[in-house]
Amino acid sequence: MNISTGALHMKKVLFLIFVFSMVYIPPNFAQDYTQWELPEDAIARLGKGRINAMKYSPDGTVFAVATTIGIWLYDTDTYQETALLARNNNGVVRIVFNPEGSILSSGEHYNGITLWDVSAQKLMKTFQKGSAMYHGMYFSSDGQTFAHASHKEIYLYDIVTGEDKHILKGDQDFITSISFSPDGQTLASGSMDKTIYLWDVDTGAHKQTLKGHSEEVTSVSFSPNGNTLISISKDMTIYYWDISTGERKKTLADNGLITDQLDKPETVERVSFSPDDNILATIRFNNTIRLWDTTTGTLIQTFLSQDTDKQEKDYSKNIKGVFFSSDNRTVVGLTGGGNVRIWDVASGQRKSLLEDPGYVRNVYFSPDGKTLATGIYGGIIHLWDVDTGKHKKTISNLSTSYYRMYEHDFKPFSPDGKKCVFGNTSGTVYLWDVVTKQELSLSGMNYNSKEFPYNTRAIISPDSQTLASWQTHEDMNIRLWDIASGKHKRTLRGHKARVKTVIFSTDSSMMASWSAEGDTTIRLWDVVTGRHKRTLKGHTNWVEDVSFSPNGKTLASGGLDGIIRIWNTETGKQGQAFMENSFANDLAAQSAAVTVVMFNSDGNVLVSGHKNGSIRLWDMMDTGKVIQTLRGHADAVSSISFSPDGKTLASTSKDATARLWDVDSGEQIYALAGYDRTTWRVFFYPNGLPLATGFQHLSSHDHDKDIRLWDLRTGHLIKTLTGHTAWVVNSGFSGDGNTLTSLSFDDTVLLWDLTPTINALDISE
Repeated sequence: MNISTGALHMKKVLFLIFVFSMVYIPPNFAQDYTQWELPEDAIARLGKGRINAMKYSPDGTVFAVATTIGIWLYDTDTYQETALLARNNNGVVRIVFNPEGSILSSGEHYNGITLWDVSAQKLMKTFQKGSAMYHGMYFSSDGQTFAHASHKEIYLYDIVTGEDKHILKGDQDFITSISFSPDGQTLASGSMDKTIYLWDVDTGAHKQTLKGHSEEVTSVSFSPNGNTLISISKDMTIYYWDISTGERKKTLADNGLITDQLDKPETVERVSFSPDDNILATIRFNNTIRLWDTTTGTLIQTFLSQDTDKQEKDYSKNIKGVFFSSDNRTVVGLTGGGNVRIWDVASGQRKSLLEDPGYVRNVYFSPDGKTLATGIYGGIIHLWDVDTGKHKKTISNLSTSYYRMYEHDFKPFSPDGKKCVFGNTSGTVYLWDVVTKQELSLSGMNYNSKEFPYNTRAIISPDSQTLASWQTHEDMNIRLWDIASGKHKRTLRGHKARVKTVIFSTDSSMMASWSAEGDTTIRLWDVVTGRHKRTLKGHTNWVEDVSFSPNGKTLASGGLDGIIRIWNTETGKQGQAFMENSFANDLAAQSAAVTVVMFNSDGNVLVSGHKNGSIRLWDMMDTGKVIQTLRGHADAVSSISFSPDGKTLASTSKDATARLWDVDSGEQIYALAGYDRTTWRVFFYPNGLPLATGFQHLSSHDHDKDIRLWDLRTGHLIKTLTGHTAWVVNSGFSGDGNTLTSLSFDDTVLLWDLTPTINALDISE
């Protein structure tokens, strides 16, 4: 073989290897998960939603995580996501595998129940009636029948034929619980009418009614041999029923008291069954957990949580739920404070995890009982070795936080539009690269306050090189990060009170910061060296807003004292001081408190927004006098922005309006009014088009899951963006206005491409 032939052969081999790798590349690497199941016009989804439930498939090959946006499926060999099962819903709250693991049922809050084909990753069937939130979802032991309830009716579905089987009617009130017998022939239903109905699954006939509880039945479950049914009621009783005769054969708890087999009567507050129904766990307020054999009713084991004060109800340590491994060898108790307590069933010995698992909200065991999955507050899943307590792996679900950034000045994008900053509820800040679609976690985010991690704030410098982060609850320091590497550069110390806000100068060389309370000063920092340059003193009350002039030589500040102060950033000396008028009393000063200050593009005009809703334009060149006063807002001004030519000004206010003004005449051009507590965002395009979007506060009753885009010149609705599964709580424009980001209570961030919408408009007007 000559050299040229060998080279050609090698090229063919390499080409075939390349083609093979592209064809057989795992799906989680072939497509980035942030692109899966996106709504129209969205270009990425950051975060996978808040974790509501977790389940392993029966064979342990698939790990399913139910979230506010759908179900994420993971391959348990790599724990990489393989699919997102989602539809336009209200978020998945519960999931159940069939015995073979081929079908996954999902229940939403109030939007029905869905069956999914796990291998094909496709929707099989949707039931509009029924709610998994209250009734649950159940497969028979042979996997042939699926049952769910809607109010007073139970629906049976034949998995094999794909047809509806029976509708069981008889319960006189809301059905609370359903259970199949081990042989799949009998179904038991408990309801608020205080009775238990037994049904023939094949014929749908009513077989028997069990009566005895004085209040609603909350849970029913068959013993493994199918001869006994255990019922639990709000009357705090636990009954064992003989299925063949319908007679009550044992009372485990009467009016909440367990007296049989115990030296002293004990009150039961919560109960839980093992996955195979072999064990019933009862829990009392001082965290005593007792395990009972469901067939014989005998006591198996007693666990005590020794770090709980038995004299008082400590709700942060109080065990809220008990979870069993599938082999019944291990029990986990989850406390109200998000801690886990682990016991070995046979020995009764307490186990522990070797690392802090965080604020745990969900736990689930692998089918072999050797791995424990914990979902922590903040959207991270940790996998643990049950025997050793060692940490095995972490799945980052990136549950983004809706407590992000400033309410009135939300700027998630870097000025070049290439980076987006967001965080999760554990206090970690992430950078999303819009171009490469990769996320970067800022390393070393070790804030001391675990109680209020969601108070972390961040802002990107104008040159997109540096990110500043701070925590508004307890921490008085500011941390600077390198955008490219995500590494911590330095920590700025000096504030005497918690930091409220940080801003960069236009050239990114300087930074200003001020406190939220107890400190009326403003600190200037050198961004490159981190050196504290000077402290600006003069305000007699809290500082509300600060703005650099375009050339960075001047700083304007305003606050609750009603005075706008102008500073020389090089010398730190105060120049002019503007005020609305001479205040006759403190009430007038409070009404005129400055909420927003901003320079126009050439720095010749300073605009100020006030608590009383007024807006003033100040001459910065000669007189320092008011050029124009804009009146119309009925509450505090929250943001101000100039059009590129400086002739038009947009303002938003706490009065739930966005207004457009003619700068020369001071006349209002148009006003958009939202629902009560609506917060508006406005962006000016180069041609002067002002695009507005709004969202409701968390405290509002008019929560909206959609994002609406308005032309502020005319008040016309341009576009409605739909895709979030819970209400939108914040939004912001990129520096060029081509991308919009929206934060939702579903714990995700959606990035929307606005270019098709903008291009479709007649922007030549």
